[in-house]
Amino acid sequence: MKIVNHKMLLFLVLSLILCSCSSVITSNKVEQRIIFPSYSVLYDASTQILTATVTFQKDNESGEYIKLSDDSYIFLNEDALKQMADKEHSCFYFLEKKDIEKCPDNLQFNYANDEGKIFSNKMIIRTIQISDINLNKNQDNSLRYKGTAIDEDETITLVLKNDKQQYELQPDIADNNMLVVPASMLREVKSGAYEAYLLRTTYSTSVKAMDRGGNAETSYQSKSYKITIQ
Repeated sequence: MKIVNHKMLLFLVLSLILCSCSSVITSNKVEQRIIFPSYSVLYDASTQILTATVTFQKDNESGEYIKLSDDSYIFLNEDALKQMADKEHSCFYFLEKKDIEKCPDNLQFNYANDEGKIFSNKMIIRTIQISDINLNKNQDNSLRYKGTAIDEDETITLVLKNDKQQYELQPDIADNNMLVVPASMLREVKSGAYEAYLLRTTYSTSVKAMDRGGNAETSYQSKSYKITIQ
């Protein structure tokens, strides 16, 4: 399986999105039918923080970014998402909620466009829990998790990080709620102490939108563990 040696941090992703924006269009100057929304929510079980991010783009996820006019809005449940940068370069809408002791099971984005049409999209975050993480570079490693069966539209990532590097591994999915991390997958991982956790991500294009459609991504980050890899 592929090993990725780079940081997968939400704010880095957002900053890269922001820097890629060459121009931003106001929503009331765009045909409403060609607005493409992208919804994302992440729950971190260690910090008990829920974050939500929404972008609007012209035609597709590679198109020009769109800033909502005063006549349109985006909410997650009862909370409005905030435009995160100045008027010329803002590309996304963001919400952070702290002290969320349990992963929410009732999340819904409500987006109203400039024609007054409201698009409601429910988000389901699929949890994954693990009691411990033990890894040995000299053998195949099995990790038992608690959670629903993993579907084809999901990915499971094992994140190992410390002050010097971060690795993102994609374990093999086995039967009976087991994940397998082969010794070959750990070959490039340097020995030492790490913080380790699982990230379960679900991706969907079944989004209520207009002509161009949209996409949605939900992620659950498990509690982290301090481990040592020999």
